[in-house]
Amino acid sequence: MTDARQRSLGVAALVVVMLLFSWGSTLVKLAETPGVTVAFWRMALCSVIWVVYLRLKERRWTSVADFKAALLPGIAFGLDIAAFFIGVTKTTVASAEFTASLTPIVVIPLAAVFFKERMRLAPLTFGVLSIAGLALLLFNAPPDGEFSWTGVSWIIAAVGLWSAYLLTSRQLRQGRSVAVVMAHITPIATVVTLPVALVVFPGTLFEVTGRSVVFISLLAVLTGTVAHGLMVYAQHSVPVGVISLAQVAQPALAVTWSVLFLGSSVVGIQIVGMAMVIAGIAAVTVATQRGR
Repeated sequence: MTDARQRSLGVAALVVVMLLFSWGSTLVKLAETPGVTVAFWRMALCSVIWVVYLRLKERRWTSVADFKAALLPGIAFGLDIAAFFIGVTKTTVASAEFTASLTPIVVIPLAAVFFKERMRLAPLTFGVLSIAGLALLLFNAPPDGEFSWTGVSWIIAAVGLWSAYLLTSRQLRQGRSVAVVMAHITPIATVVTLPVALVVFPGTLFEVTGRSVVFISLLAVLTGTVAHGLMVYAQHSVPVGVISLAQVAQPALAVTWSVLFLGSSVVGIQIVGMAMVIAGIAAVTVATQRGR
C-alpha cells in the first residue's frame, strides 16, 4: 500500500472516529436510563468484547502483570466514564461536551509537573479564551430546565478523572497494543463503576429496559470498541497534530446531534461561546505541537 493511500485511509478512519465519539453523549441520553447504569453495563459489555478480541487477534488471554500495570488507569477510566455519563444525563449535551473539552488545559501543566516536561506558558494563555467562552455557554443556557449545575459538576469531576487517566496510562500504552490495553482497563473500570452504582445511586443498577439495551450496546460497540480501534489505526499514518485538531471539532458535532435528535436548544450567545472554546483549544493545541 502506498504512503498516500495509507494516509487517506488514516484520515478516513479519523473522520469516522470523530463522528462515533461525538455520538456518545446523545446515545447516553437516548437510553433514558440513569447514567451510572449505562456506564456500568457499557463497560461490562466492552470488557467481554475486548477480551474476546484480544484472544482472537493476539492468541492470548489477559495477564496478572498487565492488570497490575492497568490498575490506576483502569480506576481513573471507570470513574471518568461513570462521572461523564451521570453528568450528561443531568445537563445539556452542549454544557457537558464543551466543559469536557477543556481537558488539554488541565493535562498540559500536570504533564509538565509529573513528567518533568518543558512547559511553555504562551500556549496556555489561549485557554483563557476557552474559559471565557465556556462561561458564556453555561451562564446563558436556555430556561427549559435541561441545564443544571449538578450535571456540570459531574462533568468537571470527569475532566479531572480523564486527565488522571491520560497521565497514568502513558507508560501503559508504551509497547502494548490497543487490544492489550483495553482488555485490561475495561474490566477494572467495570469493577470500579459497580460501587458507584450500588452506593451513590442505590437501586439503579438494574433499571435496564429494552430501549436502554439497544443504546448501551451501540455505545459499547461504536464508541467503546470500533472508535478506539480506528483511532489506533489512524495514529499510524496521521500526524498527532492533525488528530489533536480534529478532536477539537467533536463537541460541536455532539451539540449538532443533540439538536437534531434530542430537540435540544441553543441560543445565539451560546454559539459565540462555543466558537471561543473551540478557537482557544485549537490555539493551545497548535502552539503546544509547535513547541515540541
